[in-house]
Amino acid sequence: MSLLWEHQHLDTHYSVRSSGGAIRLYTNRVFHSQWNPRVPFSGGIWDCLSLPALHKQPGQIGRVLLLGVGGGAVINQLQEIDSSVSVTAIELDGQHLKIARNWFKVGGENISLIHDDAISWLYSYDGPPFDIIIDDLFGHDEGEPIRACALELYWLELMYRHLNVDGLLVANCINSVELIQALPTIGAAGFKAGYRWHLPTYENIIGVFAKQSLHARQWSRNLETSDLSVKDRSQARTIVRRPLRALTDYMN
Repeated sequence: MSLLWEHQHLDTHYSVRSSGGAIRLYTNRVFHSQWNPRVPFSGGIWDCLSLPALHKQPGQIGRVLLLGVGGGAVINQLQEIDSSVSVTAIELDGQHLKIARNWFKVGGENISLIHDDAISWLYSYDGPPFDIIIDDLFGHDEGEPIRACALELYWLELMYRHLNVDGLLVANCINSVELIQALPTIGAAGFKAGYRWHLPTYENIIGVFAKQSLHARQWSRNLETSDLSVKDRSQARTIVRRPLRALTDYMN
């Protein structure tokens, strides 16, 4: 792996490295993002954050809110899935936004990168609802990723309020324990259906939640009719997707 760029600001060290044809972002030794335009979907955890968008048909994904940008790999993947997608992305670390623009080549007329605290931003947001919210808010402590905002009721209800009726919440969880412990709260917030996504090479578990029903066959049909390459579609199918216990069991 080759070092392309590094920067130290106070107690935070940033580095951009290349591995094969991929660009990687590390912040305080935490691996935040990877992007290879020749291989958009390469079995990284970012695949699990972007590909749930295919519960909606390409061309109808609409407005996505990304909470936590990192290097912006998820944004690039969403544009691969649907070039018309509109993404509002909130990131606390201004250096990450510079890296996303300069190294990961994130941009476009439908992409809005906002330097702000995502939690405060969403509390004060008073605009139209989103079709998808991706909660990927992580900090780091001694080289280990930590969640910036726990999946507690006030936070889940806030995201729920800013989703369309047929909207999706995609939440990155540290591990399966975090997801399982959060299920009663997710149900109490009003979500009625969910899936557990994961890749065997990662400990992270991605929760995909909806206000209405979710159908695995619909996701598969939308994947097959998308403009993704045969290789990308094959890679997408390697993700393990399992339905969660009916969230209505937890609803008040």
